[in-house]
Amino acid sequence: MDYAYFGLKKMPFNKEIATKDFFPSYDLKEAAARLNYIKQYRGIFLLTGEPGGGKTSILRKFVEGLNPQNHECNYTPHATVSKTEIYRQMNALLQLTPRQSKGTMFRQIQEVILDKYRNRGITPCFILDESHLMDQSTLQELIILTNFEMDSKLPFILILAGQPSLKELLKRRNLEALNQRITLKYHAAGLGMDETKDYVLHHLKLAGRTDPLFEENCFEMIHQLGLGLPRKIGNLCLNAMTYAQHKGIDVINPEIIHQTSGGL
Repeated sequence: MDYAYFGLKKMPFNKEIATKDFFPSYDLKEAAARLNYIKQYRGIFLLTGEPGGGKTSILRKFVEGLNPQNHECNYTPHATVSKTEIYRQMNALLQLTPRQSKGTMFRQIQEVILDKYRNRGITPCFILDESHLMDQSTLQELIILTNFEMDSKLPFILILAGQPSLKELLKRRNLEALNQRITLKYHAAGLGMDETKDYVLHHLKLAGRTDPLFEENCFEMIHQLGLGLPRKIGNLCLNAMTYAQHKGIDVINPEIIHQTSGGL
């Protein structure tokens, strides 16, 4: 699609958008409030949501707001599913000497975390994304990893992010101990009907267009077909714009939305 055809200066709905330009959705604001508490008081945070529902934006906004002088961010985009690998992964995130023994890695990780927190004033922050892929034994291992000095306050932040199945997995009896350790939880439900329209207009404005591009009665259809998921909503709009350009149409109507939504 040639975005200039629609009077745009750049491609809208770009995933490389700066965090300052994020659409201020209810999810983004509510999750940020909870994460701000975690940033201050530490602990475990559970973030769930459907694919394309805005979890990555929430995490990006949080990470960018961390002060590197007192917070150290350690992010992995794909959490491991092996209970031995979870130690290797955290060991690598902390840039520690590789070890073979799980017990040795465990002690090394805890010692370094305590040193950073107590002696250097730095709170390590671990973000394990796609955590719904972790098996139960690996999640159980997190219970051991979060044991610090007779269950005293955690000297680090742990964020488990994943699809809704993670929330259900943590309800199982053998993971009750981990579930109880979670300080705060948030489920990103996606955009509401009014937010969908504002989200589309927000991104078009960022790209340089303020004149109407979609007919007013398009937005309800976009919301329903997109299930309130920002990524899917953006793709629906881009598909419709590509089709409209091909047909030489300047303003997009609901029929175009319907015709171009089949592959999403």
